[in-house]
Amino acid sequence: MSLAEKYSHEGHPSVEELLAEQRLIFPRDPHELLGDFWPEEESIDDFLAAIRDWRGHTRTALSET
Repeated sequence: MSLAEKYSHEGHPSVEELLAEQRLIFPRDPHELLGDFWPEEESIDDFLAAIRDWRGHTRTALSET
């Protein structure tokens, strides 16, 4: 029985039940979570600007009219 079937009448599953159903395994070493997705030579301002752009929140200068 799937989680959807089991909980359609009983309510929401617990976190533990979701983990067991999805067979998730969390890494024991936090260093495994580190990513290498941004060049070291780029500044934090470049990184934050890219995040805003990716999310569709690119800042634009307000023009005076």
